[in-house]
Formats: sequence, C-alpha cells, structure tokens
Amino acid sequence: MLAGKIDYKKLEIYELAHQFVLHIYKLCSSFPADESNNITSQLRRASTSLPLNIAEGSGSGSFKVFLNYLTFCYRSSLEVQSILRICKDLNYVNELQHQETSELLDKFIRKLYCYMKYLEEKIGERELKRSSYYREQTYEMRNDISGP
Repeated sequence: MLAGKIDYKKLEIYELAHQFVLHIYKLCSSFPADESNNITSQLRRASTSLPLNIAEGSGSGSFKVFLNYLTFCYRSSLEVQSILRICKDLNYVNELQHQETSELLDKFIRKLYCYMKYLEEKIGERELKRSSYYREQTYEMRNDISGP
C-alpha cells in the first residue's frame, strides 16, 4: 500500500523528536570531556536517529516501510532511556535533569506509539512483530496521551 507523500515536517512526532535532540545536545554540553567518544557520542547519535528515521521513513512511499523506520525509531528511544539512566547513575545529570529529559522522551514515545498504531490500522491485517508486542507491553496507552 502506498503512503503517498508524507511531509515529515508536519508530523507532531517529528517536531517532538527534533526538540528532544536539541535538548539532548544542551544536556550533553556539561558531560565530562573524557566521555566525548563514549556516552556523549552514543546519546547524541541515538537521540539524533529519532527524527532522522522519521524523515527517512516518510519518503518511502509505503506505510509498511515507514512503520519499519518508526520501529527503528522506537528502539533507539529505548537506547536513549538506557543511556539516560547510566548518565544519572554516573552523576552526569542530576535528578531534575533526568526527570525532565525522561518526561520529554516518554511524551515522544507515547505519541510515536499512537502514530505507529494508526499506520498499522491503515496497513490492515499484518503479522504482529516482536517490536509491536514489546511496545504494547511497555507502553499501555491511557486515554489522555498529552502526558506531563
């Protein structure tokens, strides 16, 4: 099924991902210099992949292919969650920074989840993938997704 032309710049998930990347770059600016090729780089790359996968997938012309890119995006968001926890445990971010960043990421993930469900409905019957199962187990959606 062809998706037609999807303008990623008009998607709320893209804007949330873009703003999240800007937030991460600002957050990383205070990390120790000796982490520049490790946690700092990994966190920046993982967060940057969020809007990039949305943009790249939107140009596929296929809802199925776009959904695959959004699955990569979802997986990268889990990577970001894990790195943020490590950063907190290493005291690279304080509790308030961690909470604020986690809330931004959670809002993005919840919106991404809804958009992925929307695409799955547009595709129609399709085999559920493991990533769909994990998303459903991890993020049971509330009626109000506006979140924090």
